[in-house]
Amino acid sequence: MKKIILLLVIIVCGCYMFAQTSETVRIKAGEDPAKSYSPHGFYQFPVFSEGVAVFKNGGRTTARFNYHMLNEEVQFISANGDTLALADPFSIKYLTIDTNTFYYSEGYLEVIVNDESLKLARKVHLNTRWEKIGAYGQASPSGSIRTPNKLILRNTGRDLSINQDIIIQKEYTYYWLDKYSTALKATKANLLKLLSPDKKRSIEDYLQKNKIDFKKESDLKKLLQYSLEVKE
Repeated sequence: MKKIILLLVIIVCGCYMFAQTSETVRIKAGEDPAKSYSPHGFYQFPVFSEGVAVFKNGGRTTARFNYHMLNEEVQFISANGDTLALADPFSIKYLTIDTNTFYYSEGYLEVIVNDESLKLARKVHLNTRWEKIGAYGQASPSGSIRTPNKLILRNTGRDLSINQDIIIQKEYTYYWLDKYSTALKATKANLLKLLSPDKKRSIEDYLQKNKIDFKKESDLKKLLQYSLEVKE
């Protein structure tokens, strides 16, 4: 019975982590979360850069954009200098920030391999939790608690509790995007769904001969590049 339970736990964890990887940053008690996370805070890019938002209704607008990873929103500088968030991401067909392209599907997906027929994209999610500082200054986990974004952002060195560290886990989830910009998790099964029968056979053969980690960005790039090179 114990073996069966262990097997189920392994299967569930494996499914959750498929096409996903993460990085972890610890922010010490008393530190400013944004400043401690990176030199440009929770923004993905160091500065707001020129870009274009192309809408599904055919309209478009240009502005200086940046992606706020903690709030999971694209922000822009308005004409009067205010920093605002795009209000209706579902209306966006795609958006560019400098040389980077984003689509929206249950969150912003950044394209990392861009081909007209098939793309590879990734979604960034910052998962946060608190850790109380126990005896002798040792951290003691207080449970995996998803802290509201706005609460984190309002915290400064003065407001942050003296006995709590913040653990921020930067998670990447990978997606395939077809020619219609439909997003599917970057798995073997979903890739095969998007390919012609001839390409499917070649990819099956390639995967038998090459070890591909579907949680590893470099492996996914290599697999997609090969699938694009296969002749119909």
